[in-house]
Amino acid sequence: MQKRDCFELLSAYLDGEVTATERKQVEEWLSTDTSVKCLYKRLLNLRQGLQNIPVPPTNQSSESTIEQVLKRVNRTQNLAWMFGGAALTACILGTVSSLLPNNSFRILQVSQTTELTPAMTQPAASNSPLMVALNKPVMEIPKTAIAPK
Repeated sequence: MQKRDCFELLSAYLDGEVTATERKQVEEWLSTDTSVKCLYKRLLNLRQGLQNIPVPPTNQSSESTIEQVLKRVNRTQNLAWMFGGAALTACILGTVSSLLPNNSFRILQVSQTTELTPAMTQPAASNSPLMVALNKPVMEIPKTAIAPK
């Protein structure tokens, strides 16, 4: 039998959760095997130590603890409702503004006019969304050194 199975069976034996045949098996191990007897003593000491741990006194009653927990739960629910309401309001405003003709909703209207700088007054190609100036780059490209041969 593996050590893990032995450990589990010994633990169940201490808790009184074994069958009659398992109880006989464990008692036989305890009478013949010293390693099982040592493991049994360690588990027994651990169990007794856990039962003797002092419980710290509480400063407040369980009712006040429950009230504090419920307040926090209510606070998170209120925040969720607020954020949900804000998201819903934004969706409704976006839908209404898209339905109005000619962007006549003044609050959400984006400015259509911009001032043109001299660089922007140059004609752009109407059929190409992107123009690249090959003979006049936007920034100077440094020359690389030629490696000696």
